[in-house]
Amino acid sequence: MLSICIPVYNFNVAELVISLHDEAETLPVEYEILLSDNASEERFRKENSLLASLSNVRYFQSEINLERAGNRNFLFKTAKYPYILFMDCDSKVSKKDYIRDFLPYCIPESICSGGRIYDTVKPRDKKLVLHWKVGRSRESHPAEVRSRKPNNSFMSCNFLIDKNLFNVVKFDERLTGYCNEDTLFGIELKKKGITVAHINNPLYHIGLEKAEVYLSKIEESLRNYHKINFLYNNDPQFIESSKILRVEKNIKKLCLAKYFKHLFLVTRKVMYKNLTGKHPNLLVYDLYKLGYLCYCKK
Repeated sequence: MLSICIPVYNFNVAELVISLHDEAETLPVEYEILLSDNASEERFRKENSLLASLSNVRYFQSEINLERAGNRNFLFKTAKYPYILFMDCDSKVSKKDYIRDFLPYCIPESICSGGRIYDTVKPRDKKLVLHWKVGRSRESHPAEVRSRKPNNSFMSCNFLIDKNLFNVVKFDERLTGYCNEDTLFGIELKKKGITVAHINNPLYHIGLEKAEVYLSKIEESLRNYHKINFLYNNDPQFIESSKILRVEKNIKKLCLAKYFKHLFLVTRKVMYKNLTGKHPNLLVYDLYKLGYLCYCKK
């Protein structure tokens, strides 16, 4: 009755899959674990393909980049059971009853988010500190907090969904690269009158990226904000779902966007140095994002 779907890209998922498999084997439910590799490097393909030797595990290899949305939609089409548990590949199970705690939400027209947490110990590698600090501050929230704005808080890294419901919404494959497809997914559910349930059943995010790589992805996501606004005709629900877009909207109303752009260009190197250093400041991070959003506006 449960398809566990993991889109994979350049990450060894052996520990994650084995822990899921070990628990699933003890549960009184039919299950499958689907791995869809999105044109990873050869060494990851070899390591992860071996997992297909486990019972009820299937491995799929794409030679082309399906993008994040496309890979998830492929897994949905391939899944054979009525409920789908999606998770990111750079995850780690946080407790032994992880799958069991989702089972009560295997009901028609349901979607349930388990949340995401980060290690409490600061990384030794200073280049990983920025991602870690942002993750702990902005992503690691208990269900009680996420439930205040349930659809705006939706993250695609760890959620259960009725397959029939997913068939109605799906991820928008027009969005490529590092973008906000999960935010849009939550909004589309809201438009259809469907509220995301939130529970405290998190996965650890263990795929911390070095500050330079992380910032480049953040910049890409900010550029994609403009693309999304174009594709969705400046959907007010999308703008209201994002704090930074709400701030940018007010800046434009006050005709201050060009000043923020200029200030960003003047201070960019200084902010970048702070964010890639030992002690990145989250206020600097927010100002960097806002400045870049104004700067990259075409």
